[in-house]
Amino acid sequence: MRNGLLVLERKSIREIAVEKVQRWWCKTCRQSFTFRKHTNRQYFTDIFIREAVKDFIQGRSSYAVIKERKDVSIGTLSNWVHQFGLSCMSPVEISGALRLPTTNRWSGILILDAKYLNKRSLLLLAIDYGTLDIVAWLICEAETEENYRKLIEMVMLCGYVIRAVVSDGEPAIIALSQPRKPLWLFKGTRKYPRPGIKPALPLIPPLLGIAHQWCVVHAERELKRYIAKLSSEERKSIEPLIHRMLFAKTAKQAEKWRGKLLEVIYYHPRIHRTFTIFLVSRWELLIAHFSIRVNGKKIPRSTNSIENIISYVNTRLKTMRRLRSFTSAVAITNLIVVNFRSKPLINTKNKLKRGKSPLALATGKKRRYDWMEFMKKSTP
Repeated sequence: MRNGLLVLERKSIREIAVEKVQRWWCKTCRQSFTFRKHTNRQYFTDIFIREAVKDFIQGRSSYAVIKERKDVSIGTLSNWVHQFGLSCMSPVEISGALRLPTTNRWSGILILDAKYLNKRSLLLLAIDYGTLDIVAWLICEAETEENYRKLIEMVMLCGYVIRAVVSDGEPAIIALSQPRKPLWLFKGTRKYPRPGIKPALPLIPPLLGIAHQWCVVHAERELKRYIAKLSSEERKSIEPLIHRMLFAKTAKQAEKWRGKLLEVIYYHPRIHRTFTIFLVSRWELLIAHFSIRVNGKKIPRSTNSIENIISYVNTRLKTMRRLRSFTSAVAITNLIVVNFRSKPLINTKNKLKRGKSPLALATGKKRRYDWMEFMKKSTP
């Protein structure tokens, strides 16, 4: 008590024994309160919260380790991670803060791919081939053409000029650069659309006219699926031809091996028609890397660079609890992606890129970025 402001409220011994708490009353504000000694910590500084989130996102510790080491409950740590993740800047906001739409060193070769986070959520990635920077990302529920359109719109809003695309051959991605066939071709003799009803406006592919390369590694897997019905002896004679065709050094060699492959497939009527149609319809996507140049350099024939980034994301997810909801998937993935963009590259074969972060390569500035800089001001 000080200056007579605090006095003990008069109560019977029975009432105090029932409540087991001393109640105090202030004469100035006329409010009652209690004084308890808690064993658990009640207040955490901003530095303590940021270090705990960093330990968790950067893969140095799991929920259980941080709980024992810093005396923080799993629920509290989870709330901190969600708070930072949901207040993280979007790809467009980050590019605007770094002035990437006006000055950037992106190569113009965009690699598209996806990573399943759980059964209900999917991560779509758009990565620049030259700087290995994740230009844009999107967490969605399915790998559809509509979601990829949203991703491409985000890429363009970031100021990225797309000159070539490399993908794993997903139909939703191919639909972005290939015009659709008219529907009436598949309706038989019936007039389509019906008389008196205006047809729907055709959707123009956003990447129409831009070179598109189908990853030869994924193409090899797809072509081997068509010959899976054949015997092992028949497959042994076809698989080497597929490999030589896809990994040929020149376009003439690729044409040569394709002719030999189709000759062998002709004697297998079970797969001849479907295999030939599939290969011929996507042939231009397989040989784009022979003729397309971006800033005087060939475009890659595979998506190995984006696979390394996906493996990094997967490694970080293994140290975490299962992503049970769409909200948690968005929050945690945002922090992982932003952390990767600001982390210096270590395992790259290019010595000029080693030790520099993707954002430093994209901006062209010798600066180390802290991923906590890309949190909104409302975050502690």
